[in-house]
Amino acid sequence: MTPRPLEQLGTRAEVIGYFEEYMLQRYDELSEMRLRRPLIKSQLLEVNGDSNSSASIQNIFSRSAVRVKPIDETMFLVADTDKEIGVAEVLNDRIVAVYSALERSEFYRWSRRIAEGNPELDHVWFSGLTFSVLWDLVTQIHPPHRFTQIAFTHESVFDIDAADSGEDEVLLDEEAQDAEVVERRSAKFRLTDRIGVLKDKLAQMQEIYAPLHAISQLRFPAPDRGGHDIYADGRVTNRSDTFTGHRSHLVFLSQIYANMLRLTEDYAWYSVEDSVESEGGYGRIVGAPVVMHFREPLEQTVFDQWIKSTFERRKNRFRLWGRPIRLGATKAHVYGLDRHLWQPIFLELTACGLTAILPKGTCGNTVHRLVANVQLYLDPRVQVYVGEKSYMDLVRQAIDGGMHGSNGLSS
Repeated sequence: MTPRPLEQLGTRAEVIGYFEEYMLQRYDELSEMRLRRPLIKSQLLEVNGDSNSSASIQNIFSRSAVRVKPIDETMFLVADTDKEIGVAEVLNDRIVAVYSALERSEFYRWSRRIAEGNPELDHVWFSGLTFSVLWDLVTQIHPPHRFTQIAFTHESVFDIDAADSGEDEVLLDEEAQDAEVVERRSAKFRLTDRIGVLKDKLAQMQEIYAPLHAISQLRFPAPDRGGHDIYADGRVTNRSDTFTGHRSHLVFLSQIYANMLRLTEDYAWYSVEDSVESEGGYGRIVGAPVVMHFREPLEQTVFDQWIKSTFERRKNRFRLWGRPIRLGATKAHVYGLDRHLWQPIFLELTACGLTAILPKGTCGNTVHRLVANVQLYLDPRVQVYVGEKSYMDLVRQAIDGGMHGSNGLSS
């Protein structure tokens, strides 16, 4: 039976019922390995501005030539000029989810286009470090006999001078294949096994092979059957038999990520505050640098290509702009801008790592995009600190807040 057009849906209950029935049919097909229509998939987007405002959402998406029709104050039908895309929902004041039944490649090309072409939008970014903490959570809340899936992606794209379009679909896609044979490190594979087995073996395997730290996809088991595949660039594929459960996971993830953004900005924003000790006293600097330590120094050619690819090409994986000031063979300062919101960011890049300073007002999403892409393309074992605080501890703190503030995993 052909699903009815989304434009016929007029209420939130109708939208939920539509996707619920659609996913139940798809799961039966998936179980029988004869999938006739695409699965429901979602894209988590970080949105600037008052995203609780219906007018704000319409304005932001319209700048990407996307038509938005309100269903209620936080849910919207989304369409391009000639095609239905899906349904967008505001999950909190920082995160919007877009649900779609389009073919996977078509939907993700669309979501990448609107995110990269609109400074008020960005993908949600889950680094391998974030996934490591989420993996610990999976092992705690699900029994060891349940199956899960973990994918790993690390590709040394800066080992050679190749055109960098900034498009990472091939690296992160569920059916990723190399388009050509290249002489550089490339690790792309996934493990599907029982949680208990992977819990016992993964840490040992990571000690042996560094790219296994670059987790790029993690499956959260659903309460009954199936699961939810979360990708590094904020994509989530529903492989369960329910849409409401899928949405609950997205609510939970979005709360964690909103907490990560707030914590990052609280710790990292640099500014000068007036001294409260005495009138006319000196101001004091608040905020802490974001510091990333590479486990092994980059080779000269890799460092040069990283600088060239990031700051000499309009489209680049880090979504940054700036003019590097070379201070040595493997050291550069950049007084740059993040293309998301065009806010300033100050960087010191070396063969041994990087230091980033975020002036007050620069979005914390910049940090999470940096960490994710460094693990994917430079050093899978990178160590990250926000001031003296470990990045992984920051993620744990955000998850603790999400667990207390959301019951997403229990739905």
